[in-house]
Amino acid sequence: MKLRSVHALIATGSLLFSLAACGSPQPSNQSSQQSAAVQTENASAEPSLDYRKYLSAEYPSLPADGPNISLTIAHAGAENSGQQVLMNALKHTLEEKSNGKISVTVYPNGQLGSDAEIITSCLKGDIDIAYQSGSTHSSQVPETQIFDTPFLFSGLSKDKVMSIITDSEFRDMYNAANEKAGLKCLMLRVWGSMNLTSNRPVSSLSDLQGLKIRTAQAESRMAVWSALGANPTPLAFSELYMALQNGTVDAQDNNLENAVVSGAAEVQKYLIPTQSMMPSLDVCMNKTKFDSMPAEYQKLLLQACKDLEKYDYDVTELDEKHFHDRLINEYHLTECSLTDETRAEMRKAAKPAIDTVKQAVHNDAMYDVLEKLIQ
Repeated sequence: MKLRSVHALIATGSLLFSLAACGSPQPSNQSSQQSAAVQTENASAEPSLDYRKYLSAEYPSLPADGPNISLTIAHAGAENSGQQVLMNALKHTLEEKSNGKISVTVYPNGQLGSDAEIITSCLKGDIDIAYQSGSTHSSQVPETQIFDTPFLFSGLSKDKVMSIITDSEFRDMYNAANEKAGLKCLMLRVWGSMNLTSNRPVSSLSDLQGLKIRTAQAESRMAVWSALGANPTPLAFSELYMALQNGTVDAQDNNLENAVVSGAAEVQKYLIPTQSMMPSLDVCMNKTKFDSMPAEYQKLLLQACKDLEKYDYDVTELDEKHFHDRLINEYHLTECSLTDETRAEMRKAAKPAIDTVKQAVHNDAMYDVLEKLIQ
């Protein structure tokens, strides 16, 4: 799931102050007993942009006697998620531009396993392409955790972030790190901020103390909330709805789309715009499979991914506003207010987590290049 300007929180305040800042929550108009599947039927993220308008005229013609190649794509996003929209766009582009010589089957919703299982299967060659959070495969590529650095792109425009991520020396280094592990990075998006939804109001740093927050299964994500005094609890995305419903966790850290499509919005009361980070979403391919494809096929695949990266950034920008409005107007979450002072204190408190991420990435050269590009 986003990801825009990144900020953070500060200040102490009593529960009374927090409630005043947040306002009184409005009850949901749907039963919290509904299953996540039912809740997400109408949660689709249908972008108003046509991916075909992003396709260039630079696609190579495949030879008439070229082989037919079948590709599998797997991800854990819901069938109505932005992940599925993008992967369907990739599927249709490859099949159309190859005149059917490349066929693609997309498996959403964790059909082929959890995020960790999907990337493991991709590395083994059982799945050709995996689409997921970059830090999910941090055990194989430590550099993917670099986007878990709190407030890394704070204040930067979408175009600035996109230029750094899609076409720069940094991207070359990131690609090389993935290839060393046996993966070909086809697409990389870093846009769409992480925010909290919660059953407790949060308007100050003190309100985070002891808050049980579901996070992705990545140490770098947990380090951020630990530094801020919360109680991070790593859970698979598929377990999120039930964990919130039964009180295993009080809150969840995610992009706004996932707060809707997971069903979390039905069992949450508050939206807290922490904008703590802009995590990545990677489209990675088994490198052996990529290298086995004829050169013309490789070029076609890379061109499709280059075109759709721009589409993905634009859709993500529109979707973040769309899902913010849905959380407030349709699911009736009350949005808490965070002052600039609160955000400044949160950045300061997150310093240990920033250091933890840098140590986990273990690639100072990449950090140096990225910091120069950001300035």
